[in-house]
Amino acid sequence: MARRASIHSRPADASAGAPAVAIVTEDGELAETCARALADAGYAVHTAAHSGHAMLACLQGQRTDVLICELATQEGSGPSLARRLQRYNPQLHALYIAKEGMLCDAENVLVRPFTREDLIARVARITSA
Repeated sequence: MARRASIHSRPADASAGAPAVAIVTEDGELAETCARALADAGYAVHTAAHSGHAMLACLQGQRTDVLICELATQEGSGPSLARRLQRYNPQLHALYIAKEGMLCDAENVLVRPFTREDLIARVARITSA
């Protein structure tokens, strides 16, 4: 699977105050599917192929209210990335994606397979908290 070399953004049709969501995953199909669902629901969305791109976007001023990333990656962990990003945005919320069968805290983890409705509901819940 080829890695995307840049950060991709999908502006929301909603106002500039719409929560901004960063999706960080090497799985291009997952990133695109989640980005499309969340943009259609009114969120501003940007994607990155790995944590380095996500950190670069943060340092360049890309606002992120919600981080969605794999619970475990080849380069580290989703919680590790969230902690690094929270240094720059302490209010950042994180939602992790886990593969079926992984042991995880279900409060902030979506287990594959999940539906579009599951994703949107979970993001709505954490942005309204």
